[in-house]
Order: sequence, then structure tokens, then C-alpha cells
Amino acid sequence: MLVYRPSIGLKGSTFIMASIKDVASLAGVHRSTVSRIINGEGQFRSDTKRKVEQAMAELNYRPSAIARSLATASSNMTGLLVTYYTGGFFGAMMDQVQAELDLHNKFLITAQGHHSAEGEREAIRRFHALRCEGYVLNSRHLSDNELRELAQEPTPFVLLDRTVEGLESRCITFDHTQAGVMAVNHLLGQGHKKIACISGPLNRTNSRQRFQGYVNALAEAGIAFDPSLCAEGNYGRESGYVAAQQIYQAHPEITALFSCSEEMTGGALQFFHENKVAVPQQVSLISFDSIDLCASFYPTVSAVHFPISDMARLAVEVLISQIKHEEIELNRQFEPQLRIRNGDCCLSLGEG
Repeated sequence: MLVYRPSIGLKGSTFIMASIKDVASLAGVHRSTVSRIINGEGQFRSDTKRKVEQAMAELNYRPSAIARSLATASSNMTGLLVTYYTGGFFGAMMDQVQAELDLHNKFLITAQGHHSAEGEREAIRRFHALRCEGYVLNSRHLSDNELRELAQEPTPFVLLDRTVEGLESRCITFDHTQAGVMAVNHLLGQGHKKIACISGPLNRTNSRQRFQGYVNALAEAGIAFDPSLCAEGNYGRESGYVAAQQIYQAHPEITALFSCSEEMTGGALQFFHENKVAVPQQVSLISFDSIDLCASFYPTVSAVHFPISDMARLAVEVLISQIKHEEIELNRQFEPQLRIRNGDCCLSLGEG
């Protein structure tokens, strides 16, 4: 903390950080006494506690989180593992985790997994080295077996948007397959039959589930699956542009497109605008959307909402209960919600 201490004249004034030694000196007690009072250890006379508290207030002293972690083996910190920091999806996740932890007066430490299992392992090692009380893991690359092994360790964790058999009580999940079905059924209900799809990277479980929803909905409607109507993106805007270009150049007759992320939808919209393909008059769009980005597009785009902020909030709630060794009964499975916007276009029967 900053303490103003006058030196020789105003120009010689300096600002320095108050230390536990400063508090002890001002209170007239030993440093260990200050430390034990801060950590609530042992019994002390009321006048001793009062002198220490008054010294802390006068010096504007705040205990070091790292020093307290060394003394108590608990840092009051929570680790959050994400794939990377950029993008609205991860921003919303981190913002909600931070907001929920603030309610419990806990600190947040974040780390990127860098798109690899080793990157995720290293992030967890760092959390452990910092004595984090628990972890919220948006893990995409660690195997189920590794996560089950991690569950044998004393530090609790919660898996965000991941299902692992045997760890169900730690999992906050979303029905990605049903969300894909819901999105495509909305297009089918408008009379569309020539429906394309931009998937996420199919080496990821959730991406495969969303894509499977597209396939399932077509099958239920009696429409044969055509892989040439599909392109794989990486959830980024540019990949959506390239995928839309690839699909439309091969199949200009498509009347609808299902995009598996809002960022890719933005890229697809850019392609259609640049090539004077009217949306939704010529091609209707529907998207996954976690942060309501589709409401800001022109035209607006209907979407299946992926409630990552609500899921992140619940993940912290579950983690805090684990840290406190409390049992809470909560529904950890989130269901998709269809958000219809005015950018839709229905076909008459027989079109498409």
C-alpha cells in the first residue's frame, strides 16, 4: 500500500509501500504478532489487537495475498483456464467469473491453454504453484482420464462446458446437439431445404455436437446430407468469410445458412454484403450466439443462445461450495434458447 512519508522538504518526499514491519513498529509489537492477528491465529489481548488495527489503518496497510498464502496454505485465489483471451466469448466468461468471485472477496488468476494439452497442464501447474483454492477449467485438450486423475488431488475444480463421465457433479454443461437441431428446425420451418452449414473445428467435441445437430435435423426432415454444403471454420470471423465464399461459389442456389458461432456469422455476412447477396432475401442466416452479437449485425440474425455468462456464474457457485465442503442441488445442464430477430425470411412452399 502507498504511504506518504515526508523527507527533506517537499521535493524530497517519497511514496513507499507499507510493510508488516512498519505496522509492527508503529504498534510496538513483534512482526509475528501482527501476522497472527491478520490471519486470525491465537488469542490476543484486546488492547494489543486494537493497537495493531489502528497501525494498519494509519498506514493504509493491506495484507499481501502472497504472504498470506505462504502462512495459511490458502491464497484466496481461483484459477481460470481459457483457450485464449481474445474474443467476446472468452471476455464474457472471464467477466462473469470475476464478478462472481468479487462477491466472495476472492482473487482471479487467469491462464491460457494455448490450444494444446501441454499448455493446459502448464496452466494448472501455475495455479497449483500459486496455491489457488480451486480452478474453473474451460479445458478443451486434456483427456477425460487426465481430468479424472486431477480429481484425485485435494484442490477442487469445476469443468465449464465439458462433460466427463464420473465427474458429473463438477461439470457445467450445455446441450450443443439440441441447439444445432433447434437452429436448423427454425430454417426448415420457414420452408428452406437447401441449407448450408459452417461448422467449428471438428476436432473439438462441442463443434462436432453442433454439427451433428445440423445433420440430425436434416435427417428428421427427410433431407439427404450433402457434405459439399458444409465448410469447417475455426470460430474466427475470417474463417466464416472464407467458408461462406467456398459454399456459395459451389452452391449459389442455397437459401439458408447455419453458422456455428457469432464471429463466423459476422464473416459470412461480410462476404454476402461484398458480393451483393441479399440477406435474408436470398440467403437466410441463423447462428450460435453467446454474447448477443447477432443482435448488432445488419440485418440482425436469429440465433440459438449459448449462455456462457450464466454458465460461468454457476461454475463459480459450484466451486465455492466445493471449497467450503458444502453440497448444493443445482441443475448443471443448460438448455438452448432460440432468439428470433427481424432478419428472417420465410420461403413459400415449394421454394428452395
